[in-house]
Amino acid sequence: MLRNIILLSAVVFLFLSVSRGKDMSQSEYARHIAEWDSARLHNLKSPTGWANLAGLFWLREGTNTIGSASGNTIVFPRGPEKIGSMTLDDGNVSFAPAAGVSISADGSAVDGNIVIFGEGSDAGLLTVDSLGFFIISRGERVGIRLRDYIHPRLDSLQVIERFAADKEWIIRAKFIEAEKDMTINVPDVLGEISRESVPGVLEFEMDGENVRLYPTGSRERLFVIFADETNGLETYGGGRFLYADGPDKDGYVYLDFNKAYNPPCAFSPYATCPLPPGENYLTFGIYAGEKAVPFIF
Repeated sequence: MLRNIILLSAVVFLFLSVSRGKDMSQSEYARHIAEWDSARLHNLKSPTGWANLAGLFWLREGTNTIGSASGNTIVFPRGPEKIGSMTLDDGNVSFAPAAGVSISADGSAVDGNIVIFGEGSDAGLLTVDSLGFFIISRGERVGIRLRDYIHPRLDSLQVIERFAADKEWIIRAKFIEAEKDMTINVPDVLGEISRESVPGVLEFEMDGENVRLYPTGSRERLFVIFADETNGLETYGGGRFLYADGPDKDGYVYLDFNKAYNPPCAFSPYATCPLPPGENYLTFGIYAGEKAVPFIF
């Protein structure tokens, strides 16, 4: 799951070496952050973004009927009364469309039973009317994630409030190479815990305090899930995410907290976000990056 979050998030942001950001004037840097914000919002509202999520439904073993009618095993918030059925069989999922319903799989019309998840999968994304749905797995659970491409949230989400861009929040941290096979426990909102590899430890000083953060991701592209004293107040209660380029030739990493951003769960109750590991709870506030969003579910 964490790997998917990283991949989905990594593609959205304007690329700029943080060390170059240090060399900008404050006005130039503020413009760069404004462009970053615009790209971030565009990604959230894109067809593959988080803002259009409309449901998450866990499948039971065997056949699960799908549609907007109340008699279905899984009831979608809208769409045709009967869409079809999904059969979960030992981790594999097949789909059979209901009679008279026009459904496509990855853009091609579905006219019979197809495998959409697991061994021998034929397709991933199913679409009907303005809805798109596909299979996700979390631990031993297998479920349907539903998108609504005309979800009201797409109109209501017009801006993500943030702290004013401030270059002082670009922090230079020493990269300490991880011991072989170093891992941390990363919890998630479903109550599950995954063991994630740590490429190295980030060490810096803040107000006289020696601070360490434990990123996941790769040595070249570090991913930090952190909590701080602003969570639940100015910022989202479940922590924030931050990317950083790998260490420079001198062994330092630049952490631009102006680019600390909300996890998907800040925008939808149907995301399955990782939470900050215990090692990444900061005892001070990070007054930079994105603030909490209003209740837009």
